[in-house]
Amino acid sequence: MRRPSAPPLPELAHFLRSRRARLTPESVGLPRSGARRLPGLRRSEVAALAGISPEYYTRLEQGRQRHPSAEVLDSLASALRLDADARRHLHRLTLRASRRGESGGDAAGDPLRVPAATLRLLRTTAVWPAYVVSPVRDVLAWNDAAARLITDFAALPVPHRNLAWFAYADPYSRELFVDWDAVARGNAHRLRDALAADPHQVRGNHLVAELAARSPEFAAAWEDHDVRGPGTGHKVLDHPVAGRLRLDYTVYVLPGAQALELVVMTAPEDSPSYRALSAGVAAGPG
Repeated sequence: MRRPSAPPLPELAHFLRSRRARLTPESVGLPRSGARRLPGLRRSEVAALAGISPEYYTRLEQGRQRHPSAEVLDSLASALRLDADARRHLHRLTLRASRRGESGGDAAGDPLRVPAATLRLLRTTAVWPAYVVSPVRDVLAWNDAAARLITDFAALPVPHRNLAWFAYADPYSRELFVDWDAVARGNAHRLRDALAADPHQVRGNHLVAELAARSPEFAAAWEDHDVRGPGTGHKVLDHPVAGRLRLDYTVYVLPGAQALELVVMTAPEDSPSYRALSAGVAAGPG
């Protein structure tokens, strides 16, 4: 008889366990002592680094203690060598919203709305690909340059106008993005970040369930429990017409409770990528 699987860990417990597994004694300045059954630090080592009792830390990892103080969380963040996004995530997991749709736009009758001024900006931005996304990566508005560069969003069913869906469920994304794995995982990390802020987000939870069932790669990225907030970076694309493009992107968070993001992709004006964008890259497949 098959043994029933263990119930899933609470988010805080899962996050702590996943971070502990990534560290070695050497990476945190501790001596390695004895054989280890599992990779990563021992619970007692994390507790010592954080200045808390091993028993208390064990309760946190087992989901039996879910409301540590801010001081304890800061100590754990330092002990686990968390970056700024992960530290914010750790704190937020203890303050998760308890009301459905609290982030705005998820409750029935409260749709997400892109500000009119932002729509005007998209229409008048001819060279730079730009689009507006929701916290769960739904593409709500875009300009012609973005449609030519990435995909014809207007031709997609509305539920599939989503960057995470495009990355994991549309085969064309693997051809388009040179570092597809980093792009795909980045979208999974942003989804984690959004659902930590609003765990009752119906659209986000439905999307995660669909992608986890469809894509083993998404399921693995989700299990890693990495998080990332909005920022800057670059992407390298193999466009079917324009060829290799290296573009910088910047995420601008729009004011308001809905936390919409305007993403703009640019390139230095003396670069081949800029010349390709100025010429108007032709839409590829997908």
